[in-house]
Amino acid sequence: MKNKKIVVISLLVLVIGFIFATYAFKSNESSKVSGMVNSKSESPLVREHSPKFGDNKKGVVVVEFIDPQCPPCGAFHPIMKKMYKEYYEDISLVIKYIPNHQHSRFAVKLLEAARLQGKYTEALDAVFSNQDKWADVNNPKPELLWTFISQIDGIDIEKVKVDIKNPIFDEMMDIDANDSRTLGARGTPTIFVNGKKLEVLSYRTLSELVESEIYK
Repeated sequence: MKNKKIVVISLLVLVIGFIFATYAFKSNESSKVSGMVNSKSESPLVREHSPKFGDNKKGVVVVEFIDPQCPPCGAFHPIMKKMYKEYYEDISLVIKYIPNHQHSRFAVKLLEAARLQGKYTEALDAVFSNQDKWADVNNPKPELLWTFISQIDGIDIEKVKVDIKNPIFDEMMDIDANDSRTLGARGTPTIFVNGKKLEVLSYRTLSELVESEIYK
C-alpha cells in the first residue's frame, strides 16, 4: 500500500511538472514573439513590404498569416473584417502570407498587383468570397480569379496583367514563409496580437485578446 502511494505521488509530481514546463515554455515563446513585434526594427512579424491597415492609436499590432486558397482563411475572413471594423482606430492590421496550396502564389500576386492600384481590400474580398468557385480541392479553377478581380470597381485589369509579373512578389512570399517558420506559424490562418498567438479561432477570443492589449 505504501509503495502504491509513492507511485501515485510520483505520477502526480510528474504531471504537475509537465504542466508547469508546458506553461513556462508557452510563456517564454510568447515573450520572445512580443519582443519581436515591439522592436523598432523589422521583425518576423512586421515587415516593410506587408499590407498594413488601421490608425493604431493604441499601439496594438494584429498580424494575420493567410493563404488565399486555404478554406479556413476564407471562413475566418468575415470575422477579421468584423474585428477590424470595430477596432481599426486602435490597431494596426498586418497581412502576411504562407502560400501552402497549389495556386496560392498566383492568388497572392493578384492581390499584390491590385494593391498597387489601392484595391487590396476589394481584391481580398473577391478572392475569399469566391473561394468555393476557384479553389475547389478536387477541381481548382484559378483562372476564374481574373474574372473576379476584373469586376472590382475602378481597377485596371491590363495593368494587373503587367504588374503580376513583378518578381518582388515571390521574394515577399519567401520572406513571409520563412518568418512563419521562425514564429512557429505552420498553418493558416495564424494570428498574433502584439506578439501573442491567438489559440482559438473565434470572434470572441480574437476580440478579447485585442481588447486586453488595448486596455492593459
